Amino acid sequence: MASSSARLYDMIATQPVFYEFEQIKPPTLLFVGDKDTTAIGKDTAPPEIRKTLGNYPVLGKEAAKRIPHAQLIEFPDLGHSPQIQAPARFHEALLGWLQHPETGATLVK
Repeated sequence: MASSSARLYDMIATQPVFYEFEQIKPPTLLFVGDKDTTAIGKDTAPPEIRKTLGNYPVLGKEAAKRIPHAQLIEFPDLGHSPQIQAPARFHEALLGWLQHPETGATLVK
């Protein structure tokens, strides 16, 4: 577990993909739990910056705009792991998109 966690955090810190979103070619589906506030390094950020980190209702929309052919599904009442918190809703949204990725996906209630 420790080794896996160390590799994950190393990847996050040393291999950011934020600047490569526009290069993603396949259709992309983003799932965001709007109550998620996760942000790596948030606990060590200055207080004035800390409150701006992990704003997924904003970050999800921004990422979807930058990734060609991206669609965003938001879960307004869920947090970091919609697939665990509401698996039936998550699977319904995922399977619906996989069947009709061209029709678009938006808010899931």
